[in-house]
Amino acid sequence: MATLKDQLIVNLLKEEQAPQNKFTVVGVGAVGMACAISILMKDLADELALVDVMEDKLKGEMMDLQHGSLFLKTPKIVSSKDYCVTANSKLVIITAGPVISEPRTGH
Repeated sequence: MATLKDQLIVNLLKEEQAPQNKFTVVGVGAVGMACAISILMKDLADELALVDVMEDKLKGEMMDLQHGSLFLKTPKIVSSKDYCVTANSKLVIITAGPVISEPRTGH
């Protein structure tokens, strides 16, 4: 028989489990964000990880996805410049290109 304490106290948070379908997008430029939005719109993943070396852009894009995802059945969205957030990913999409230090000419 459950004690009075067990009857009164209910754990509202579920234990965090490893995602079943985690996808990672490396690079949050135009192509990377198009991939991320497509993944969210098609409801393909239960967790989406974003990775990029430009932390400010990464944070902004993640916040945009989180705010827009209020209208969708959306997975957990995480981001970092550290690749540890990609752990347990079923699919990794690499859209990051080389870092360009000089302006391109029209070649």
